[in-house]
Amino acid sequence: MQKSIWTEDVETSVNSNLNEDITCDILIIGGGIAGLSTAFKLKDENKNIVLIDKDKVAFGVTSHTTGKLTYLQGNYSKIENMYDFSLAKEYLNSQLHAIEIAKENIQKHNIECDFTENKSYLFSVDKNMLNKEKDFLSKVKIPYIDKPLPINFPNKEAFYVENSYVFHPLKYLLKIKAIIKNIKIYENTIATNLEKKKDHYIVKTETNTIKASKVIICTHYPFFILPGLYPMRMYLERSYAMAALRESNYDFNAINIDETVYSFRYHQDYFIFTGYSHSLTDKIDFKKEEDKLLETYGKHFNNKPLYVWQTHDVMTHDYLPMIGRVTKDDPNLLIATGFNKWGMTNGILAGEILSDLVMDRKNRYERLFTPHRPFKMEKVLNNIVNNFKIVKSLVTNRLIKDKPFYQKSYVTNIDGVRCGVYIDDDGTKHIVKNICPHFKCGLVFNNADKSWDCPCHGSRFDIDGNIIEGPSVYSVKIDE
Repeated sequence: MQKSIWTEDVETSVNSNLNEDITCDILIIGGGIAGLSTAFKLKDENKNIVLIDKDKVAFGVTSHTTGKLTYLQGNYSKIENMYDFSLAKEYLNSQLHAIEIAKENIQKHNIECDFTENKSYLFSVDKNMLNKEKDFLSKVKIPYIDKPLPINFPNKEAFYVENSYVFHPLKYLLKIKAIIKNIKIYENTIATNLEKKKDHYIVKTETNTIKASKVIICTHYPFFILPGLYPMRMYLERSYAMAALRESNYDFNAINIDETVYSFRYHQDYFIFTGYSHSLTDKIDFKKEEDKLLETYGKHFNNKPLYVWQTHDVMTHDYLPMIGRVTKDDPNLLIATGFNKWGMTNGILAGEILSDLVMDRKNRYERLFTPHRPFKMEKVLNNIVNNFKIVKSLVTNRLIKDKPFYQKSYVTNIDGVRCGVYIDDDGTKHIVKNICPHFKCGLVFNNADKSWDCPCHGSRFDIDGNIIEGPSVYSVKIDE
Protein backbone atom coordinates (compact mmCIF):
# COMPACT_ATOMS: atom_id res chain seq x y z
CA MET A 1 0.00 0.00 0.00
CA GLN A 2 1.51 3.35 -1.07
CA LYS A 3 0.68 5.04 2.21
CA SER A 4 2.38 6.07 5.43
CA ILE A 5 1.62 3.84 8.40
CA TRP A 6 0.91 6.91 10.57
CA THR A 7 -2.13 7.97 8.51
CA GLU A 8 -3.86 4.60 8.96
CA ASP A 9 -6.97 4.69 11.19
CA VAL A 10 -6.30 8.25 12.38
CA GLU A 11 -9.32 10.50 12.51
CA THR A 12 -9.32 14.27 12.83
CA SER A 13 -11.77 17.10 12.46
CA VAL A 14 -11.18 19.29 9.43
CA ASN A 15 -10.99 23.05 9.86
CA SER A 16 -12.51 25.34 7.26
CA ASN A 17 -10.41 27.18 4.71
CA LEU A 18 -9.91 30.93 4.87
CA ASN A 19 -12.72 32.68 3.00
CA GLU A 20 -12.31 36.30 4.08
CA ASP A 21 -9.62 38.95 4.52
CA ILE A 22 -8.28 38.99 8.09
CA THR A 23 -5.80 40.80 10.34
CA CYS A 24 -3.72 39.20 13.11
CA ASP A 25 -0.75 39.83 15.37
CA ILE A 26 1.13 36.64 14.48
CA LEU A 27 0.64 34.45 11.41
CA ILE A 28 2.10 30.94 11.36
CA ILE A 29 2.34 29.42 7.87
CA GLY A 30 2.58 25.64 8.02
CA GLY A 31 0.92 23.17 10.39
CA GLY A 32 3.54 20.45 10.75
CA ILE A 33 5.52 19.74 13.89
CA ALA A 34 7.33 23.10 13.83
CA GLY A 35 4.22 25.19 13.17
CA LEU A 36 2.00 23.42 15.70
CA SER A 37 4.78 23.39 18.33
CA THR A 38 5.17 27.15 17.88
CA ALA A 39 1.43 27.70 18.17
CA PHE A 40 1.37 25.50 21.28
CA LYS A 41 4.08 27.61 22.93
CA LEU A 42 2.20 30.82 22.06
CA LYS A 43 -1.27 29.66 23.11
CA ASP A 44 -1.21 31.49 26.47
CA GLU A 45 0.08 34.78 25.08
CA ASN A 46 -2.44 37.58 24.78
CA LYS A 47 -2.10 37.75 21.01
CA ASN A 48 -4.35 37.27 18.00
CA ILE A 49 -2.66 34.25 16.39
CA VAL A 50 -3.60 32.54 13.11
CA LEU A 51 -2.18 29.33 11.61
CA ILE A 52 -2.78 28.31 8.01
CA ASP A 53 -1.88 25.08 6.22
CA LYS A 54 -2.19 24.17 2.55
CA ASP A 55 -3.76 20.82 3.48
CA LYS A 56 -4.77 19.24 6.79
CA VAL A 57 -2.44 20.16 9.65
CA ALA A 58 -0.03 17.38 10.68
CA PHE A 59 -0.67 15.37 7.49
CA GLY A 60 2.30 16.73 5.56
CA VAL A 61 5.95 15.75 5.96
CA THR A 62 5.51 15.04 9.68
CA SER A 63 3.15 12.17 8.86
CA HIS A 64 5.87 10.54 6.71
CA THR A 65 8.68 10.40 9.29
CA THR A 66 9.88 7.49 11.42
CA GLY A 67 8.71 9.16 14.64
CA LYS A 68 12.01 8.99 16.53
CA LEU A 69 12.89 11.23 19.45
CA THR A 70 16.57 10.44 19.80
CA TYR A 71 19.77 12.37 20.34
CA LEU A 72 21.93 9.63 18.78
CA GLN A 73 21.97 10.97 15.24
CA GLY A 74 25.46 10.15 13.94
CA ASN A 75 26.31 13.75 13.11
CA TYR A 76 28.24 15.12 16.10
CA SER A 77 31.71 14.48 14.69
CA LYS A 78 30.66 16.21 11.47
CA ILE A 79 29.43 19.27 13.35
CA GLU A 80 32.58 19.28 15.47
CA ASN A 81 34.76 19.20 12.34
CA MET A 82 32.71 21.96 10.73
CA TYR A 83 32.80 24.22 13.79
CA ASP A 84 34.22 23.03 17.12
CA PHE A 85 33.57 20.74 20.07
CA SER A 86 31.61 23.28 22.14
CA LEU A 87 29.15 23.96 19.33
CA ALA A 88 28.63 20.22 18.70
CA LYS A 89 28.04 19.76 22.42
CA GLU A 90 25.48 22.56 22.38
CA TYR A 91 23.66 20.83 19.53
CA LEU A 92 23.56 17.63 21.63
CA ASN A 93 22.14 19.63 24.54
CA SER A 94 19.47 21.07 22.26
CA GLN A 95 18.35 17.59 21.23
CA LEU A 96 18.19 16.40 24.83
CA HIS A 97 16.19 19.52 25.66
CA ALA A 98 13.74 18.83 22.81
CA ILE A 99 13.14 15.32 24.15
CA GLU A 100 12.41 16.76 27.59
CA ILE A 101 9.91 19.21 26.05
CA ALA A 102 8.11 16.32 24.37
CA LYS A 103 8.06 14.28 27.59
CA GLU A 104 6.68 17.22 29.55
CA ASN A 105 3.94 17.91 26.98
CA ILE A 106 2.91 14.27 26.81
CA GLN A 107 2.81 13.79 30.57
CA LYS A 108 1.18 17.11 31.44
CA HIS A 109 -1.59 16.83 28.85
CA ASN A 110 -2.02 13.04 28.91
CA ILE A 111 -1.27 12.72 25.21
CA GLU A 112 -1.80 9.15 24.04
CA CYS A 113 0.73 8.82 21.24
CA ASP A 114 2.48 5.48 21.85
CA PHE A 115 5.36 7.29 23.54
CA THR A 116 7.91 4.60 24.41
CA GLU A 117 11.43 4.63 25.82
CA ASN A 118 13.90 2.30 24.13
CA LYS A 119 17.53 1.85 23.13
CA SER A 120 18.94 3.85 20.23
CA TYR A 121 21.62 2.12 18.13
CA LEU A 122 24.25 3.57 15.82
CA PHE A 123 25.94 1.08 13.49
CA SER A 124 28.37 1.04 10.58
CA VAL A 125 30.63 -1.10 8.46
CA ASP A 126 33.34 1.53 9.07
CA LYS A 127 34.85 1.21 12.55
CA ASN A 128 36.65 4.58 12.30
CA MET A 129 33.43 6.49 11.61
CA LEU A 130 31.73 4.89 14.58
CA ASN A 131 34.72 5.56 16.86
CA LYS A 132 34.50 9.29 16.09
CA GLU A 133 30.94 9.36 17.42
CA LYS A 134 31.91 7.29 20.46
CA ASP A 135 34.83 9.63 21.18
CA PHE A 136 32.46 12.59 21.13
CA LEU A 137 30.01 10.89 23.49
CA SER A 138 32.87 10.05 25.85
CA LYS A 139 33.95 13.69 25.96
CA VAL A 140 30.44 14.82 26.88
CA LYS A 141 30.09 11.97 29.38
CA ILE A 142 27.18 10.24 27.65
CA PRO A 143 27.42 6.50 28.43
CA TYR A 144 27.14 4.02 25.58
CA ILE A 145 27.30 0.23 25.32
CA ASP A 146 29.11 -1.65 22.54
CA LYS A 147 26.77 -4.31 21.26
CA PRO A 148 25.78 -5.59 17.79
CA LEU A 149 22.24 -5.11 16.53
CA PRO A 150 20.00 -7.84 17.96
CA ILE A 151 18.44 -8.60 14.55
CA ASN A 152 19.61 -10.08 11.28
CA PHE A 153 21.05 -7.05 9.50
CA PRO A 154 24.68 -6.34 8.47
CA ASN A 155 26.51 -4.43 11.21
CA LYS A 156 30.19 -5.03 11.90
CA GLU A 157 30.25 -2.34 14.57
CA ALA A 158 27.40 -1.02 16.69
CA PHE A 159 26.62 0.57 20.04
CA TYR A 160 23.57 1.95 21.77
CA VAL A 161 22.55 4.63 24.27
CA GLU A 162 19.65 4.78 26.69
CA ASN A 163 17.04 7.53 27.22
CA SER A 164 15.85 7.47 23.63
CA TYR A 165 12.19 7.48 22.62
CA VAL A 166 9.77 6.81 19.79
CA PHE A 167 6.18 7.93 19.37
CA HIS A 168 3.28 8.23 16.94
CA PRO A 169 3.91 11.69 15.45
CA LEU A 170 0.42 12.17 14.04
CA LYS A 171 -1.38 11.27 17.29
CA TYR A 172 0.92 13.65 19.15
CA LEU A 173 0.29 16.59 16.83
CA LEU A 174 -3.44 16.08 16.54
CA LYS A 175 -3.67 16.28 20.34
CA ILE A 176 -1.57 19.46 20.24
CA LYS A 177 -4.02 20.81 17.67
CA ALA A 178 -6.94 20.02 19.97
CA ILE A 179 -5.25 21.80 22.90
CA ILE A 180 -4.69 25.11 21.07
CA LYS A 181 -8.39 25.85 20.63
CA ASN A 182 -7.89 29.58 21.15
CA ILE A 183 -5.72 29.83 18.02
CA LYS A 184 -7.52 30.16 14.71
CA ILE A 185 -6.53 27.39 12.30
CA TYR A 186 -7.43 27.46 8.61
CA GLU A 187 -6.78 24.34 6.55
CA ASN A 188 -6.69 23.95 2.76
CA THR A 189 -5.38 27.50 2.66
CA ILE A 190 -2.18 28.03 0.70
CA ALA A 191 -0.01 31.14 0.99
CA THR A 192 0.94 32.30 -2.50
CA ASN A 193 2.79 35.55 -1.83
CA LEU A 194 4.53 37.37 1.02
CA GLU A 195 5.04 41.14 0.87
CA LYS A 196 6.69 43.41 3.42
CA LYS A 197 5.01 46.72 4.19
CA LYS A 198 6.30 49.44 6.50
CA ASP A 199 5.14 47.94 9.81
CA HIS A 200 3.42 44.72 8.77
CA TYR A 201 3.27 41.89 6.23
CA ILE A 202 0.67 41.11 3.61
CA VAL A 203 0.25 37.41 2.87
CA LYS A 204 -1.94 36.50 -0.05
CA THR A 205 -3.73 33.18 -0.31
CA GLU A 206 -5.50 31.86 -3.39
CA THR A 207 -8.62 33.88 -2.55
CA ASN A 208 -7.92 36.24 0.33
CA THR A 209 -5.41 38.46 2.14
CA ILE A 210 -3.93 38.25 5.64
CA LYS A 211 -2.41 41.31 7.28
CA ALA A 212 0.01 40.29 10.05
CA SER A 213 2.41 42.19 12.28
CA LYS A 214 4.70 39.14 12.49
CA VAL A 215 5.01 36.06 10.27
CA ILE A 216 6.54 32.65 11.07
CA ILE A 217 7.36 30.34 8.14
CA CYS A 218 7.09 26.65 9.06
CA THR A 219 6.41 25.17 5.62
CA HIS A 220 9.19 22.54 5.71
CA TYR A 221 10.75 24.20 2.64
CA PRO A 222 10.23 27.96 2.14
CA PHE A 223 7.69 28.85 -0.54
CA PHE A 224 9.59 32.02 -1.49
CA ILE A 225 13.02 32.69 -3.03
CA LEU A 226 13.44 36.20 -1.67
CA PRO A 227 14.20 37.33 0.95
CA GLY A 228 17.10 35.18 2.07
CA LEU A 229 17.74 33.07 -1.06
CA TYR A 230 17.01 29.97 1.02
CA PRO A 231 16.67 27.62 -1.99
CA MET A 232 20.32 28.38 -2.74
CA ARG A 233 21.40 27.52 0.81
CA MET A 234 19.82 24.08 1.21
CA TYR A 235 19.03 20.95 -0.75
CA LEU A 236 16.48 18.17 -0.52
CA GLU A 237 16.87 14.44 -0.11
CA ARG A 238 14.26 11.85 -0.94
CA SER A 239 13.97 8.79 1.29
CA TYR A 240 11.98 5.59 0.99
CA ALA A 241 10.13 3.85 3.80
CA MET A 242 8.08 0.76 4.46
CA ALA A 243 6.38 -1.05 7.32
CA ALA A 244 5.73 -4.77 7.79
CA LEU A 245 4.56 -6.94 10.65
CA ARG A 246 7.38 -7.41 13.12
CA GLU A 247 9.30 -10.69 13.26
CA SER A 248 10.73 -10.34 16.78
CA ASN A 249 9.89 -9.01 20.23
CA TYR A 250 12.74 -6.48 20.27
CA ASP A 251 12.09 -2.80 20.82
CA PHE A 252 14.80 -0.39 19.72
CA ASN A 253 15.56 2.17 17.04
CA ALA A 254 18.68 2.33 14.89
CA ILE A 255 20.45 4.19 12.12
CA ASN A 256 23.80 3.68 10.39
CA ILE A 257 26.39 6.22 9.24
CA ASP A 258 27.49 4.61 5.99
CA GLU A 259 27.09 5.93 2.46
CA THR A 260 23.83 4.04 2.07
CA VAL A 261 21.80 4.98 5.13
CA TYR A 262 19.31 2.61 6.75
CA SER A 263 17.06 3.49 9.63
CA PHE A 264 14.55 1.39 11.49
CA ARG A 265 12.35 1.12 14.55
CA TYR A 266 9.38 -0.82 15.90
CA HIS A 267 5.84 0.45 16.35
CA GLN A 268 3.38 -1.83 18.08
CA ASP A 269 3.11 -4.88 15.78
CA TYR A 270 5.15 -3.30 12.99
CA PHE A 271 8.75 -2.98 11.90
CA ILE A 272 9.51 0.30 10.07
CA PHE A 273 12.44 0.27 7.67
CA THR A 274 13.76 3.25 5.68
CA GLY A 275 16.74 3.97 3.49
CA TYR A 276 18.33 4.76 0.12
CA SER A 277 18.27 8.52 0.66
CA HIS A 278 19.58 10.59 -2.23
CA SER A 279 19.70 14.20 -3.32
CA LEU A 280 16.70 14.98 -5.52
CA THR A 281 19.03 16.12 -8.29
CA ASP A 282 21.00 12.84 -8.36
CA LYS A 283 18.29 10.35 -9.37
CA ILE A 284 14.95 10.65 -11.11
CA ASP A 285 13.79 7.02 -11.18
CA PHE A 286 12.15 7.03 -7.76
CA LYS A 287 10.40 3.69 -8.25
CA LYS A 288 13.79 2.07 -8.89
CA GLU A 289 15.16 3.43 -5.60
CA GLU A 290 12.07 2.35 -3.72
CA ASP A 291 12.45 -1.14 -5.18
CA LYS A 292 16.05 -1.21 -3.90
CA LEU A 293 14.79 -0.66 -0.37
CA LEU A 294 12.21 -3.43 -0.72
CA GLU A 295 14.83 -5.76 -2.18
CA THR A 296 17.25 -5.10 0.70
CA TYR A 297 14.46 -5.66 3.20
CA GLY A 298 13.57 -8.95 1.49
CA LYS A 299 17.12 -10.26 1.86
CA HIS A 300 16.97 -10.07 5.65
CA PHE A 301 13.29 -10.33 6.61
CA ASN A 302 10.34 -12.49 5.62
CA ASN A 303 7.10 -10.61 6.26
CA LYS A 304 5.55 -8.81 3.32
CA PRO A 305 5.60 -4.97 3.40
CA LEU A 306 2.14 -3.61 4.15
CA TYR A 307 2.89 0.10 3.82
CA VAL A 308 5.32 1.86 1.49
CA TRP A 309 5.90 5.59 1.21
CA GLN A 310 8.36 8.30 0.24
CA THR A 311 9.38 11.50 1.97
CA HIS A 312 11.56 14.60 1.58
CA ASP A 313 14.11 16.01 4.02
CA VAL A 314 15.57 19.51 3.82
CA MET A 315 19.33 19.38 4.31
CA THR A 316 21.75 22.18 5.21
CA HIS A 317 25.43 22.32 4.30
CA ASP A 318 26.68 22.47 7.89
CA TYR A 319 24.39 19.81 9.44
CA LEU A 320 22.50 22.35 11.58
CA PRO A 321 18.87 23.46 11.13
CA MET A 322 17.99 27.05 10.28
CA ILE A 323 15.69 28.42 12.97
CA GLY A 324 15.39 32.16 13.54
CA ARG A 325 15.01 35.42 11.66
CA VAL A 326 14.88 35.21 7.87
CA THR A 327 17.09 38.30 7.58
CA LYS A 328 19.29 39.98 10.17
CA ASP A 329 17.54 43.33 10.02
CA ASP A 330 13.92 42.19 10.33
CA PRO A 331 12.83 40.79 13.71
CA ASN A 332 9.27 40.14 12.53
CA LEU A 333 9.82 37.49 9.85
CA LEU A 334 10.99 34.10 11.16
CA ILE A 335 11.61 30.66 9.72
CA ALA A 336 12.26 27.03 10.68
CA THR A 337 13.70 24.70 8.04
CA GLY A 338 16.62 22.39 7.24
CA PHE A 339 16.08 19.78 9.96
CA ASN A 340 18.50 17.30 8.31
CA LYS A 341 16.24 14.26 8.86
CA TRP A 342 15.75 14.98 12.56
CA GLY A 343 12.48 16.86 12.34
CA MET A 344 10.87 15.45 15.46
CA THR A 345 13.41 16.88 17.91
CA ASN A 346 14.23 19.98 15.87
CA GLY A 347 10.59 20.73 15.06
CA ILE A 348 9.66 20.63 18.75
CA LEU A 349 12.71 22.73 19.57
CA ALA A 350 11.78 25.22 16.83
CA GLY A 351 8.49 25.82 18.62
CA GLU A 352 10.31 27.07 21.69
CA ILE A 353 12.92 29.14 19.82
CA LEU A 354 10.45 30.82 17.45
CA SER A 355 7.92 31.57 20.17
CA ASP A 356 10.62 33.23 22.26
CA LEU A 357 11.94 35.27 19.35
CA VAL A 358 8.54 36.43 18.17
CA MET A 359 7.78 37.57 21.72
CA ASP A 360 11.15 39.36 21.93
CA ARG A 361 12.57 36.96 24.49
CA LYS A 362 16.06 35.53 24.54
CA ASN A 363 16.55 31.84 23.86
CA ARG A 364 19.57 29.76 24.76
CA TYR A 365 19.73 28.17 21.29
CA GLU A 366 19.08 31.31 19.26
CA ARG A 367 22.71 31.73 18.15
CA LEU A 368 23.22 28.01 17.51
CA PHE A 369 20.44 27.79 14.93
CA THR A 370 20.43 31.29 13.47
CA PRO A 371 20.28 31.18 9.65
CA HIS A 372 23.08 33.78 9.67
CA ARG A 373 25.86 31.57 10.96
CA PRO A 374 29.60 32.22 10.56
CA PHE A 375 31.29 31.83 7.18
CA LYS A 376 32.81 28.37 6.69
CA MET A 377 34.71 27.36 3.54
CA GLU A 378 33.45 23.76 3.66
CA LYS A 379 29.87 25.00 3.86
CA VAL A 380 30.46 27.32 0.87
CA LEU A 381 31.98 24.49 -1.17
CA ASN A 382 29.07 22.18 -0.34
CA ASN A 383 26.71 24.95 -1.40
CA ILE A 384 28.48 25.45 -4.74
CA VAL A 385 28.37 21.73 -5.53
CA ASN A 386 24.67 21.47 -4.68
CA ASN A 387 23.68 24.54 -6.70
CA PHE A 388 25.64 23.19 -9.67
CA LYS A 389 23.60 19.98 -9.40
CA ILE A 390 20.37 21.99 -9.34
CA VAL A 391 21.32 23.98 -12.44
CA LYS A 392 22.39 20.78 -14.20
CA SER A 393 19.08 19.14 -13.31
CA LEU A 394 17.16 22.19 -14.47
CA VAL A 395 18.89 22.20 -17.86
CA THR A 396 18.89 18.42 -18.38
CA ASN A 397 15.22 17.90 -17.56
CA ARG A 398 14.17 20.84 -19.71
CA LEU A 399 15.82 19.09 -22.68
CA ILE A 400 13.76 15.92 -22.23
CA LYS A 401 11.21 15.68 -25.02
CA ASP A 402 9.16 12.78 -26.40
CA LYS A 403 11.11 10.48 -24.09
CA PRO A 404 9.11 8.15 -21.83
CA PHE A 405 9.92 8.12 -18.10
CA TYR A 406 8.00 4.87 -17.89
CA GLN A 407 5.78 2.92 -20.21
CA LYS A 408 2.77 5.11 -19.53
CA SER A 409 4.30 8.57 -19.05
CA TYR A 410 6.29 10.92 -21.23
CA VAL A 411 7.11 14.57 -21.93
CA THR A 412 6.15 16.30 -25.17
CA ASN A 413 5.12 19.66 -26.65
CA ILE A 414 1.43 20.26 -27.26
CA ASP A 415 0.51 23.48 -29.10
CA GLY A 416 3.82 24.98 -28.05
CA VAL A 417 3.39 24.07 -24.39
CA ARG A 418 5.79 21.63 -22.69
CA CYS A 419 3.55 18.95 -21.20
CA GLY A 420 3.77 15.80 -19.16
CA VAL A 421 1.44 12.99 -20.17
CA TYR A 422 0.37 10.01 -18.07
CA ILE A 423 -1.90 7.27 -19.44
CA ASP A 424 -3.90 5.51 -16.73
CA ASP A 425 -5.06 1.88 -16.71
CA ASP A 426 -8.28 2.83 -18.54
CA GLY A 427 -6.32 4.45 -21.36
CA THR A 428 -7.23 8.00 -20.34
CA LYS A 429 -4.54 10.62 -20.90
CA HIS A 430 -3.81 12.98 -18.01
CA ILE A 431 -1.93 16.04 -19.24
CA VAL A 432 -0.14 18.65 -17.12
CA LYS A 433 2.26 21.51 -17.71
CA ASN A 434 5.74 20.07 -17.26
CA ILE A 435 7.46 23.17 -15.83
CA CYS A 436 7.51 23.66 -12.05
CA PRO A 437 6.17 27.15 -11.23
CA HIS A 438 8.69 27.56 -8.39
CA PHE A 439 12.04 27.55 -10.20
CA LYS A 440 11.07 26.51 -13.76
CA CYS A 441 12.61 23.03 -13.52
CA GLY A 442 11.26 20.24 -15.70
CA LEU A 443 9.10 17.73 -13.84
CA VAL A 444 9.76 13.97 -13.79
CA PHE A 445 7.18 11.24 -13.34
CA ASN A 446 7.16 9.36 -10.04
CA ASN A 447 5.91 5.91 -11.02
CA ALA A 448 5.57 4.78 -7.40
CA ASP A 449 3.27 7.59 -6.23
CA LYS A 450 1.85 8.38 -9.69
CA SER A 451 2.80 12.03 -9.43
CA TRP A 452 4.85 14.64 -11.29
CA ASP A 453 7.80 15.67 -9.11
CA CYS A 454 10.32 18.49 -9.32
CA PRO A 455 13.90 17.16 -9.02
CA CYS A 456 15.25 20.59 -8.05
CA HIS A 457 13.30 21.59 -4.94
CA GLY A 458 10.75 18.87 -4.34
CA SER A 459 7.40 20.29 -5.48
CA ARG A 460 4.95 17.51 -6.31
CA PHE A 461 1.75 17.44 -8.38
CA ASP A 462 -0.89 14.78 -9.01
CA ILE A 463 -1.60 13.35 -12.47
CA ASP A 464 -4.08 16.17 -13.15
CA GLY A 465 -1.68 18.93 -12.10
CA ASN A 466 -3.02 19.72 -8.62
CA ILE A 467 -0.30 20.62 -6.14
CA ILE A 468 0.48 17.97 -3.53
CA GLU A 469 3.58 19.43 -1.89
CA GLY A 470 5.53 22.73 -2.16
CA PRO A 471 7.57 24.90 -2.34
CA SER A 472 5.51 25.68 -5.43
CA VAL A 473 2.26 27.41 -4.51
CA TYR A 474 0.67 26.94 -7.92
CA SER A 475 -0.66 23.92 -9.75
CA VAL A 476 0.44 22.77 -13.21
CA LYS A 477 -3.03 22.11 -14.56
CA ILE A 478 -3.55 22.56 -18.28
CA ASP A 479 -6.18 25.08 -19.36
CA GLU A 480 -8.90 23.40 -21.40
